[in-house]
Amino acid sequence: MPPLKRICKITGHAFEVSELEQQLRAKFEAPLPDIHPYERLRYLMQFRNVYTLYNDTCDLCGTKTLSVWGESPNFPVYCRDCWYSDKWAPVEMDLDLERPFFEQHAELIARSPHPARIIAGNMENSAFCNSCSNLKSCYMTFNATGDEDCYYATGIINSQKCVDTVSAVKGEIQYQTVACHQSYKVFWSEYASNCRDCWFVYDCIDCSDCAFSTGLRHKQYVFENCQLTREQYEAKMQELRTGSYAALQKYLAQYAEMKRAYPKRYIIGLRNENASGNWLVNSKNIVDSYDLIDCEDSVNVFNVWQAKDCLDVVSMGKDQLELAFSCTSVGLGSTNIRFSSNCYENCFNLEYCSFVQSSSHDCFGSAFARKLEYTILNKRYSKEDYAAKVAALRQKMQERGEYGQVFPQALVPFAYNESIAQLYMPLTREEAEARGFRWVEKKAPSVPAESVFTPPDDIADVEWTDVDGKFLLCAESGRPFRLVKPEFEFYKQYAIALPRLHPDVRLVKRFPTGLMFNLHEAACVQCGRQLQTSMEAGDKVLCEECYQKAVV
Repeated sequence: MPPLKRICKITGHAFEVSELEQQLRAKFEAPLPDIHPYERLRYLMQFRNVYTLYNDTCDLCGTKTLSVWGESPNFPVYCRDCWYSDKWAPVEMDLDLERPFFEQHAELIARSPHPARIIAGNMENSAFCNSCSNLKSCYMTFNATGDEDCYYATGIINSQKCVDTVSAVKGEIQYQTVACHQSYKVFWSEYASNCRDCWFVYDCIDCSDCAFSTGLRHKQYVFENCQLTREQYEAKMQELRTGSYAALQKYLAQYAEMKRAYPKRYIIGLRNENASGNWLVNSKNIVDSYDLIDCEDSVNVFNVWQAKDCLDVVSMGKDQLELAFSCTSVGLGSTNIRFSSNCYENCFNLEYCSFVQSSSHDCFGSAFARKLEYTILNKRYSKEDYAAKVAALRQKMQERGEYGQVFPQALVPFAYNESIAQLYMPLTREEAEARGFRWVEKKAPSVPAESVFTPPDDIADVEWTDVDGKFLLCAESGRPFRLVKPEFEFYKQYAIALPRLHPDVRLVKRFPTGLMFNLHEAACVQCGRQLQTSMEAGDKVLCEECYQKAVV
C-alpha cells in the first residue's frame, strides 16, 4: 500500500498519508484526511492547558483554589476534593435527535462542574502545580510525579532539587537542564544521562567532572573536550564564576556555539525500530511522532507513554492505551477512545466524551463524570437501548456532516495562548485569531517602584532579606516575578546568578520545540546518506553509523 499524497485545506501544504496511517484509518473507519498532521495536532493541543493557572474559588465548598479554566468561567469549578467526592451528581440530558449533537454536548459541558486542576495522589506543600501527582515541596512544577523540592520544572519523574528543568527521570540537583536522566549535580546541560558534577555539557553518557564538552562517553575531567588531569580540571573550574550574571552570559554564548558546531545524531532516541520523529524511546513502527516511550504502530502522536494503534493523539497513554483516535489526554489502561479529551483510568468504547473517567465504558457525548456505562449525554440506558440510540445518533450526525469530525472550534475549552499549542506551535495573536482561535490578553500586573528589586551582578552580593517580598522585572517581557525562599537558597548554595527572565519566558527558551513537528529530508554530513530528521534545519546531522563513530 503506497503512501498517498494529499493537500492540506488549511495551509495548502502537501503531506503524505503513510501505509500505517491508512491501515489505522481502516480500523477506525475514518476517511482519508484533508488536514496536515501537524495542524491536527495543533487543534488537539488546544484541549490541554498545563501552564496557565488562575486564582479561583470552589463553587461547592468555597475554598480558594488554582484553576486552569480562566478568570470568569461560565460553568461551575470544583476543587479536587469536591470534584472526586460523592457530594454532587453529574448533570444528565435527554438526547434530542432533531438538534445538532455538538450543540447538545456544549450545553452539557456548560452545566457540568469542572475539576479545577489535574492533580492526583499526595500533594504536600505543592499547591502551585498542575498535571502532577505525589509531589512534596514543589513550586510551579508541571507534568511531574514523585518529585520533591523542584521549582519551575516540567516532565520530571522521581527527581529532587531540580530547577528550570525539562524532562528528568531520577534527577537530583539540576539547573537549566533538558533530558538529563539519572544525573546528579548537572547544570546548564542537555541530554546528559548517568552523569554527575557536569557543567555545560551536551549529549554525554556516564561522565563525571566534565564541562563545556559534547559527545562524551564514560569520561572524567574533560574540559572543552580536552582530557585533563584532576588537578588541571579543578584549576579550570576554580576560574568559573557562574554567580556573576555577566560572566554567565559569556558561558552560555560559548555553550550555544559549542552545540551549534557539534554534528548531531539525526534522531534523539533510544532502542527504536522503524520509527520517525524525535524524542522516541523503546518504540516500534512509529510515523512522524514525538516524545514517546514504549509505543507501537502509531502515527502523529505526541507526548504519550505505552500506547499501541493510535492516530492523532496528544498526551498521556500509560498502562497500554490502545486504539485511540483524535484524542487529547487519554490513557491509563484505556481502549477504543475516539474524538475525546481527558478520558482515562480503564475506560473503553468512548466517543465524543470530555472528562469521562474511572472505569467508564460505552459512552457517547458524555462529560465531566466518572464510572459511567451505556450513557449518552450522561444519561444511562440499557445496553440494548444504548446501542439503538447510538446507531440512530450516528445516522443523524452523518446526515448533518458531524460524525467523524472533530469538535468545532467553539467547543475548544482554552484560548490558544493558554494551551500547550502556544508552547509547541507558537502563533502571534493576529495569526491565531485569523485562524479562528480564541486569544486572551495576559496583562502584566503593575507593581510600585519601591517593590522592585534590581539585582547586582553577583549573587554573592545578595541576601534573602534583599529580595523577600520584592519583585524582579523580566528583562524581555517587563513582567514582574518573585523568588521563593527555597529557590533563592538553591541559587545561593550553587553559586547561580539570579534569573533576569520571568519563569514563563525561561520555560519557552529552554523547551526543545525546534526539534519537533518539522520532519524533513537531510543528508548525513559524513557519508551523504539521506535521512528523515526532525533536528533543526541548520543542524549538522549524522546517520546512526557515523554518529556511533563520532562519539568518544
